[in-house]
Order: sequence, then structure tokens, then C-alpha cells
Amino acid sequence: MENELRKTGNIEQLAYIRQVEYLEGPAKNLRGYQVKNGMLTFMAEADKCLDLAEVSYKGVNISFLSKNGLTSGEYSRAYAYSNKSVMGGMLFTCGNDNVGPGDLGRQLPVHGSLRFTSACHTSSECFFDEAGKYHMVISGDMEPDGLFEGHISLKRTIETVYGSGKIAITDRFVNKGYTKEPCMLLYHCNFSYPFLDTCCELQIDSDRAVLREEMGMPTKLPYEKIEEPVDGGEEQVFFHQARGDADGWVTVSVYNPRLNIRAKLRYNKRELPNLIQWKSMVSGDYALGLEPANCLVFGRAYEEEKGSLVCLKPGEAKEIRLELELE
Repeated sequence: MENELRKTGNIEQLAYIRQVEYLEGPAKNLRGYQVKNGMLTFMAEADKCLDLAEVSYKGVNISFLSKNGLTSGEYSRAYAYSNKSVMGGMLFTCGNDNVGPGDLGRQLPVHGSLRFTSACHTSSECFFDEAGKYHMVISGDMEPDGLFEGHISLKRTIETVYGSGKIAITDRFVNKGYTKEPCMLLYHCNFSYPFLDTCCELQIDSDRAVLREEMGMPTKLPYEKIEEPVDGGEEQVFFHQARGDADGWVTVSVYNPRLNIRAKLRYNKRELPNLIQWKSMVSGDYALGLEPANCLVFGRAYEEEKGSLVCLKPGEAKEIRLELELE
């Protein structure tokens, strides 16, 4: 990077983290961090679990944004039990109290409470390491629980290094309470146009793929094919048994040969054993979701009934790392 710095007046020509606040519309009062890493740019929304809202690479939009656009945590909480609360974005974190349909009786929102929980103790820093690499790091704490509820906290760290197309997310969940509490997790990673198009090649090394509505048999539907949008079409959701390496790491990718851009998602199946694929070839809702998870998407009651609800014991901690790389 030394030679590049000789050609710049300020390093922010190349890389930066900037705090922003939105002033109007459904996103009003939403705080976030805007990150530029050369050809990679993204937003981390401080008032929405530090989730990634918009991601672009080489000026090409990679991520999905729902019809309501960028929305604040307040807006999402107002529609917590409907799809109006779903902004989309590159990543929204589902859990830890619920994943799937909302349960008004138990006050479990659609896809849980984390995704509209504001971060506190937020910080950002940019620094050179001993090897001369320039790091950009954002962190914050989420405390989504309330009175007479459990107390699972989340500390999230987001890091990118100048010259790479990688965003690394490290989450540390800790049960600070005194009872065993649910820790359902699904990382909803969403790709859309112009990166997502009919020429795209989806690569999932999967032992088995089943359609959500046909749990008993492998699907014959072309889950790996990205088609033209269909007016009034319907979403499809597939459950995969993805293969990992000897250490449990799984890599799935989407490649657009016209743009010559590949997006790779990497996670460890020891912590997130399920890979869920959301395929929405629907006009106006054109998206592909790749979703590592430790549960399915039928809601908390389903996991409780099946005896598969993942919980943390008092004092127990769980750390999860997720990597998104564009190249």
C-alpha cells in the first residue's frame, strides 16, 4: 500500500469508515457506518444489530433491498409481526428468540428480535498492522432481552482489510442470565440484481436438497438455476445438507460470468449445521438468500416440539464467524 499512499493526498481516497445518520423516510434516525475498501463498499447499520444493509463491488450492487427500502429499528419494531419489517439487505441476523413466522401470543417477532436491536458501546477503528496491511474494524454490543426474560447478549465485530474483497463477521453470544435460554440463529445473506441475473452460477456442495413443503424427499426442482422474474410468482425455500472440509468449513458461491464477479460465503457447519436457500424469482422481489442456520424456519414452537431447540446454559458462550468475499 506504500506506493498507493504516495499517490494520494489522504488515505480516505482509498479506504475509510464514516458514521452516518439518515434524516428522512422510514430510515429516519437510523445510525450506521459507511465503509469503503477500494472497490468494496458496504453499510453496517448500528441500529439494526450492525447488520449489512448495502454492499457494492466495482460499482455493482450485490445485495437485495426490499420495497420499503432502508428502515430504522423503530419502523421494523412497529411491523414486527409482518413482512413490512423485513428490509432485506446483504445480511440480517435472525434469532435469537425466534426464526420463522411470528408468534404474537409469546411476543416473538418474524425472524426474531435481534435484527432490529440497536448496538451500544459501538466503536470503529482503522489501523496498519506490522505487515503494513490496513484494517477497518467496527464493533458493538446488542442486548435484546427485557424484564423477566432471559439475558443473552451479542458482541459483533466486523472487519475488512484494504485490498481484499472480504468482510469477516465474528459474533460472540453469552448467556448472562440464570436460566437456559433459546439461541436460534439464521444468517440471512441476500443477493440481487444486477449481480444476481439469469447467467449466474450457484455452487452448493450439497449431499441432499429438499423443498420446504416436501421434507421427506429430495427435490427435483432446479434450485441451482437463476431464472427470469415471474409476475405474481412464488418463493421457493430449500434445505441443504452442505458438505464441509475436515474442520467443518463450508463455502458456497454465486458467480456472474458477464460481470466476472464471484461472491463466496463461508461458515462452519459445526455451529451452523443447516444451509437454507431462499429463491425468489418474483418480479419486484428478485432475490437469492443463502442462510446458514442452527435451526429451520418454522418458528420456535416447531423446534421445541421436535426437541431440536438450541439453547445456551447460564454462563455459556458461543462464537460464530461468517465471511463474505467478493472477487
